[in-house]
Amino acid sequence: MLLADAHGAMHESVGQLAGRAGVSAATVVRLSRRLGYVGFAALKIAIAQEAGSTNQFGHPPSATDSSTAPYLQVMAADAQSIRGAAQSIDAAAFRRAQTAIATAGEVLFAGVGGSDALAALAAFRFSALGVRAVVSTDALSQHLRAATLGVGDVCVAISHTGESRDTIETVTTAGDRRATTIGVTSFAGSPLTEAVDVALVCAAGQDVPPRELFANPVALLSVLGALHAGVALLLPASEGPGAAARLIASHQY
Repeated sequence: MLLADAHGAMHESVGQLAGRAGVSAATVVRLSRRLGYVGFAALKIAIAQEAGSTNQFGHPPSATDSSTAPYLQVMAADAQSIRGAAQSIDAAAFRRAQTAIATAGEVLFAGVGGSDALAALAAFRFSALGVRAVVSTDALSQHLRAATLGVGDVCVAISHTGESRDTIETVTTAGDRRATTIGVTSFAGSPLTEAVDVALVCAAGQDVPPRELFANPVALLSVLGALHAGVALLLPASEGPGAAARLIASHQY
């Protein structure tokens, strides 16, 4: 299966590849280790490197349009992704997420792999508003922190595919503790959207970016920025660093 469709396997989760091959996920992991890798994720990275992929950030420059500079092509594609995200976000879900974060006792931002940097950035920016925002740097710490949440707290889980097992386990634990759970993802109907109270889906239909190993996070980042600005509007002027600082922070995501 890997030899027949290595490019396809590069974009699949271990469960998806196992299902397509008719074996268990554990078999795929064991194969990866027999090939000399620590796991399936490491094998996918090696496949991507071997393929010399030029579209690891989701928007490869067009080889047929040499008249337009690559930065113009890629940035135009980014703008299109953000427009698609704006059209796909559910307004009622956004307002619910906005209110939950603005009134929360503590907000845990969770993400692994390519999403952990987004979670860290979000926690930093929301902290500048006076929100008690926290982030953990690894999956185990996120899970343990989620177990400390309770009523009135919020867990914001970020996952491009919405299939990250560690992220889903973290947000499920937060939900079990009766915290409000929010999922930010690119795929409607993903396991993450089923696990959370509020789903912010950043793409729909043809606007959905591919399940790339290093998918372009521009739409996810933009939605987090919009949520950050929305929360700033709900916070009283007496909280945080002040209205002027919040306004500046809202436009520097």
